[in-house]
Amino acid sequence: MAWKFEEKINYRNNKKLNLYKTKKYSIFMKIKIAFVLLSLALFSCNSKQQEKTNTKKEIAQESIKTNKPKDTETTQYQISVYDNPEFTDRILENRKSLKQLSEKQLFSKINAKMTEQLNEKQNHFFKTNPDYELLSFAKGNLFQTNSEDYVFVVYDIKNNKLKFLLFNGATNTYAELFKDIKVENGLDNCGNYSFGTLDYQFAQENLIMNEEAIEINPGYYLEASPLKITDISKDENFLLKDGCFSKKASKANLENTLCISTSPVYNNWDCLKYNKTNNTFLIFYSQAFAD
Repeated sequence: MAWKFEEKINYRNNKKLNLYKTKKYSIFMKIKIAFVLLSLALFSCNSKQQEKTNTKKEIAQESIKTNKPKDTETTQYQISVYDNPEFTDRILENRKSLKQLSEKQLFSKINAKMTEQLNEKQNHFFKTNPDYELLSFAKGNLFQTNSEDYVFVVYDIKNNKLKFLLFNGATNTYAELFKDIKVENGLDNCGNYSFGTLDYQFAQENLIMNEEAIEINPGYYLEASPLKITDISKDENFLLKDGCFSKKASKANLENTLCISTSPVYNNWDCLKYNKTNNTFLIFYSQAFAD
């Protein structure tokens, strides 16, 4: 009986011990499961956060691609100072002088001399456009289409400014330089600076500053034209070794070049080349004080 009683006690103790171990193991497993679940939750959260970060980066990169400026036109084209409000006050004297020369009938006298030299078609144009007083002109294959093209220097009475009008013989159309056909100044590397675009410079130097010579001889610019459409490599007025070429221009093809005098005293010229691909002119050659 004593043995059985002791065995019974041992049995109860073992049962309690096993129950304790079971509970302890159960708690351990719950903790382990909780840890695994927590780890999975953290991993999932980090994954989602990473996905969001990556998505944001992709969106940002796509936005940069979308908003990145395209290789659009970066060329800086000139605006005639007569049409540029920035210089309105600075050119008041020039406009005033041009108006006075016109009112003194000096331009009309030059116009009469010049239009006599034109063919019937061009003469008709100026008769039907009385607000244009013709001051000089040149003709040649300016637009490189083997046609008879013209460049005209005119005083626009209505708008009180000087203009370069271009006639394209192939298309039978007139266009205004700077306004209708753009001009790029390629002479930044030459170091020469004169205020104003070529229309203003022509008016200032060849008309206003040369008023006395023109009054004496209204046909002055018929004898020594301030405009040329020429091959400057063969024209004796151009001393290419003393001039300056644009880095953007080739020296290989120098025919059909439009050259505009920038001084009635010195052998100074700025020359432009027509670009058929984009219908623009490039000022590509200049010579100053090259006598």
